[in-house]
Amino acid sequence: MPDAKGLRDLHLLLSSPGTEIPATRLLNPAGGEEAVAAATLSGDEVLDVQARSAYRRRLSELDEQIDDATAAGNDTKAARLDVEREALLTELRAAAGLGNRHRRLGDEAERARKAVTARIRDTLRKLDDRHPELAAHLRESVSTGTTCCYRPITATSWRL
Repeated sequence: MPDAKGLRDLHLLLSSPGTEIPATRLLNPAGGEEAVAAATLSGDEVLDVQARSAYRRRLSELDEQIDDATAAGNDTKAARLDVEREALLTELRAAAGLGNRHRRLGDEAERARKAVTARIRDTLRKLDDRHPELAAHLRESVSTGTTCCYRPITATSWRL
């Protein structure tokens, strides 16, 4: 396969099985510890406590209004309110990370997580055509996120 960033990410992960490697290090391997430490500093939350409370209050109001509109047989109004409700839920989901952690603006670690995950996923898709068994093994054994790790689930002998 031609050289690709995702292949380099996998190479680093496979060379240190069981070791959690920050996505920020995979994104910038030459940056060293300073780059990893700097990337852990982040900006303000996407939605602060006050904004999250306002969203929840509005969702509660919308739920009541949707129930009232449905009970009154006003399906058009209920549908319009439901569109607003779904838009608010989409915003809340976008502001929440894995485990319902609050995402932050300008979060380098989040950017690294997304970029590295996409690079590895893309490489595995390309590997599907050339060596589907290896691609399947890597999908089972490589975890991505703010830290990435190769933990082989089964011992396999590969014919490359």
